[in-house]
Amino acid sequence: MPSHSVTIACNVLPTESAEKIKAAIRKVFENVEFHEQDGRIMAEGGEDAVNAFIRVVVREKIAARTYFLFKSRKKGDSIVFPLERDPLTVGRISYGEDSAVPPIWVEIRGDVDEILERIRSIADGN
Repeated sequence: MPSHSVTIACNVLPTESAEKIKAAIRKVFENVEFHEQDGRIMAEGGEDAVNAFIRVVVREKIAARTYFLFKSRKKGDSIVFPLERDPLTVGRISYGEDSAVPPIWVEIRGDVDEILERIRSIADGN
């Protein structure tokens, strides 16, 4: 299986708890390592984190939406996309930048064509 990695970045607002943001990220991504610096949380993970995210996509039945979003945001060997914070607190995925609270940014790197194919197959019901 191809090797993928994920990087997650999020600014922590003064009214937010960094621990709650980390807990929310852990509900969607597995085995990520956190680093905090200058009011910013960074997390990095590998294949396990990417697979955990895809399992949530399957559970939430948003494979078709994810496929089209990822296809439009693919640049070379990476896909960068925003996740809304509030849904993550309950282990749900919502893509977007329109909330009053800045999104959590995610970058998946590696053979992203393989990820696109996996998600397309899920969307097609294969």
